[in-house]
This record gives sequence, C-alpha cells and structure tokens, in this order.
Amino acid sequence: MLWLLAIAVPVLLLWGLLAWTVTHPLRAPLFLSPYDMDMPYEEVQFPSRDALTLSGWWVAHPEPLGAVVLCHGYMANRCEVAGVAHVFYQAGFSCLLFDFRAMGRSQGYTTSIGWHEVQDALGAVDYAAASGLPVAIFGSSMGGAVAIWAASRDERIGAVITDCAYASLPGLADNWWRNAFGPAIGLFCRPVKYLAAWIAKVPLSRAMPMSAIACIAPRPVFLTHGDQDTIVPVWHAHRLYESAREPKSLWLAPGCQHVQARVDRPELFYEQAVRFLKDWAESSVPERSV
Repeated sequence: MLWLLAIAVPVLLLWGLLAWTVTHPLRAPLFLSPYDMDMPYEEVQFPSRDALTLSGWWVAHPEPLGAVVLCHGYMANRCEVAGVAHVFYQAGFSCLLFDFRAMGRSQGYTTSIGWHEVQDALGAVDYAAASGLPVAIFGSSMGGAVAIWAASRDERIGAVITDCAYASLPGLADNWWRNAFGPAIGLFCRPVKYLAAWIAKVPLSRAMPMSAIACIAPRPVFLTHGDQDTIVPVWHAHRLYESAREPKSLWLAPGCQHVQARVDRPELFYEQAVRFLKDWAESSVPERSV
C-alpha cells in the first residue's frame, strides 16, 4: 500500500501542477499599439458579462462599414490580432481589440481556454454595438472558439470569422500534450484536462463549439485553418464546417501551421476575409437603414 501511495502522490501533484499552470498562464506584455500602425485609437475599459474589467483599444474608422470585435488566442493578448485589425481598418471597419481575462491588462487570474471567455467577448460586443454599427467578430485559435460560442448566444453578431478554432476543448487538450511531448507522455497527461476543468469550472462535456455553431445561421460564418496545423489539427475545421449551417465557407491554407496563414499566405487570407466582411456589411445596409 505504501509503495502505491509513493507513486500516486507525486503523479497527482505533477498533474495538479500542470493543470494549475495551464489555467494560470503568464501574462504576455503588450508589445505594440495601433499608433505603430498609423491607426487612431482610444484606450478603453468595459465589463465582461460577469463583471470583470477588461482592457482594450477602440479603433474608430471615420466612415465605417461596420465594427469588428477581435478575439486573440490562448496565452496571448490584443497585440496578436493587431495586424488583422490594421487590414480590417484599411478596408473600412472600426475595430475593438481587447484582452481576455487573466491575459494582457484585463482582470482575472484564471483562464478556461474559451468557456468563460465567452462572457468577455459578449462584453466586447456590448461595447462595440453601442457605436450603432453592425457588429462582426473575428477569433484566433481559442478566440475562434469563443467567437462561435458568442455568436450562438448573441444575434447582434452579424458575421463570424475564425482562424484555427477548435471544435472540441477535450479533443484539443488530448492533442496538446501528445503534440508537445509525444504519444507516451501525451497519454500520461490526459487526466490533466479533468483537473484543469475542475480548477477553471469548465463542463468538458459541453465545451464543444461544434455543438453551438449551427445556432449562428442564417448569419454567415467563414472558417480558416492551416492544413498542416499540429496544435489544433485540421479535423477541428472539418467538424466545425460539417456542423455549421449555410451560409458557411471553409478555406484550408495550404502548407500552413497554426494561425500562420496570415504570415505565410497573407494575400489569400486577407483577400478572402475582407471580401467576406464587405459582403456581409453590404447585405446589412437595408437592416441598418430601417
């Protein structure tokens, strides 16, 4: 019995440490601002739907076609999507970039890797919608999953773009350790997701954007994904696309790793994203004039 405890206790402590580390990431510092990209901006703060104070940048276009809320990925901050905002701003859209809870300069200490961050995205939508503009949402990686969940809950979100979003949080977690350390250690670390879910109060059985994406229709969805993604494998994109309803579109970036299409295939990525947004904005004009 003692030998069993001698093995079990260190293993449980290791799993607990990994779970705590995953749910309490180090905050990456902000490394640029819209000023660096010649965009006018305002430092803003607003509440999440569950009353945390979030920090962000409001980039107001002088003649906006609409507003886009931009959601960054895990262990990142608003700077990660600043390049996307720059392209969208040049295309005629006001943009709201913000930090999720426990990241950047927003309040909070624990991340749920998407589940509770929906409350942050909905708070951002509240802020952007107050401008009187129609609102679209863009999400990178974890932010893509958040964008799907947010749009399924708030019909003011008129269009959704995701880049390498996951379809299932449990599926993502299992691949995470396997991709980082190999099959054997990946199998050993599988229980970590249950401890992390307990710490972050995430119901893993419901943490699946592919179960929510159908609710977005008839609003359009544009899914992008690197076909060589090893962090969020491409099967996530296929599951999301299969689960979504029309109007929907999927672009697999050839030869691209996780969220790298913006870097490796920028002309294709941004051409399609901007065209999608402009088509949506044009279709929303009659609604805006009512």
